[in-house]
Amino acid sequence: MKKILLATTLIAASTGFAAAEVALSGTARMGITTDTASNDAAFTSRVRIKATATGTTDGGLEFGASMRFDQDGGNDNDAGAVGGGTANDDSNVYISGAFGKLTFGDNDTAANVLVGNVSGVGLTGLGDTNELGYLGQTDTSALYEYSTGALSFALSAGQTVAGNAASNESVSVAAKYSTDQFSVALGYEDVTGDDQLSLGASATFGAATVKVVAMDRDSNADTNYALSVDYTAGAAVVTAFYADHGPVEAMGLGASYDLGGGASVVGGVVDNGTDTVADLGLSFSF
Repeated sequence: MKKILLATTLIAASTGFAAAEVALSGTARMGITTDTASNDAAFTSRVRIKATATGTTDGGLEFGASMRFDQDGGNDNDAGAVGGGTANDDSNVYISGAFGKLTFGDNDTAANVLVGNVSGVGLTGLGDTNELGYLGQTDTSALYEYSTGALSFALSAGQTVAGNAASNESVSVAAKYSTDQFSVALGYEDVTGDDQLSLGASATFGAATVKVVAMDRDSNADTNYALSVDYTAGAAVVTAFYADHGPVEAMGLGASYDLGGGASVVGGVVDNGTDTVADLGLSFSF
């Protein structure tokens, strides 16, 4: 922390770095979780602090980097790879301009970025069973994004490690058309031995927003899909979702109430196909 604060002070004091900026942000939560399988309740809490650095070149190119303080993978800790930097957890580096944005580091695949997931519930995510699951990629990965008007495009590739390239090959491509009222997105992922096609759409009807995602994975017998509805009433948002994971179905109901200043009361209950889990507590953003 002292080193980060010192670096921030030096940048702010230096006229040579007038276009650079380092900022801190974070999230935290505190509450209680329950599980019907064990009939137990437990306390839960988590803190995540993120440092974001940005700058601009004389030619107008924007660049930056971000890192989460709770990362444990390191930025350059893969001794078996030529050049290192292949186990890059919770951090990334980017450069952007009229050509788009290129990011190296801990990225989601292009399909995950543009298609995404339906809404989840709960303070802790309650297992994130609203998510159908993307194939993913090995970090350090590369993600390219470009937008023009209502259209967005993305392309990603996972890290290729010298001497072990086959087990790390991953590519993804996606496109999205988005307006204030609706959006539709299509994504494709290919990893060694498997591939997946994903389709997502959302639409807003007054105070309600409906999202749907469907995925067809080559290694799965059936197409999986998920649906969610978010309803906003003043400072409160009520969310419900249903997800078909093939042999397992999940459904959840939750709500959040904005207290202002970055604080919210959040809770939910989820039937994950095996048992029922629930949580309730306070969520903070800084």
